[in-house]
Amino acid sequence: DHTDMYAQGYFEYDSKKSGGITVSHLRFGQTPIKSPYLIDQADLIACHNPSYVTRYDLLEGIKDGGIFLLNSPWSVEEMNEQLPASLKRTIATKKLRFYNIDAVTIAAGLGLGGRVNTILQAAFFKIANVIPEADAFRYIKDAIKATYGHRGEKIVTMNNAAVDAASDALEEVKYSADWANATDEAADTEEVQA
Repeated sequence: DHTDMYAQGYFEYDSKKSGGITVSHLRFGQTPIKSPYLIDQADLIACHNPSYVTRYDLLEGIKDGGIFLLNSPWSVEEMNEQLPASLKRTIATKKLRFYNIDAVTIAAGLGLGGRVNTILQAAFFKIANVIPEADAFRYIKDAIKATYGHRGEKIVTMNNAAVDAASDALEEVKYSADWANATDEAADTEEVQA
């Protein structure tokens, strides 16, 4: 709304209305976008639910040198245990810039419950380089005031704090080059005797 850029969004929805997966395909550019199809080569992929790392091939189609943003409570050390080998291999072999943020903890700490959208939106604009970060944060805060202003200053203040907290909490994950050779743990093959 505040730039001369063009944008396009296509969305895939799960059959479940609440709690289902939504995949958002977003394009941004300086020229009109006339691409009536889903994205199959992404510059940036974000996952807002950490349980999806073992349920979906999240990074299918990400470009070499792309960006992966994960919302998870895991430390860098815990990533070694929690992320599947296939995901680690893709991150390392494609030399992705990998970021993590614990938006759930931030939201809960600010009194927003499980509402993480503002936090993740701020994180996206911090790393995506679509528009300058300071401008993006100002526009987000203007939208917060317009959307929630009628609910009172406390709600506006909490959401503005979420934007600022996202900037501070976003962490680039410096992963090991060994991730390129990650293998799945062998299943426990202990014999059962009857």
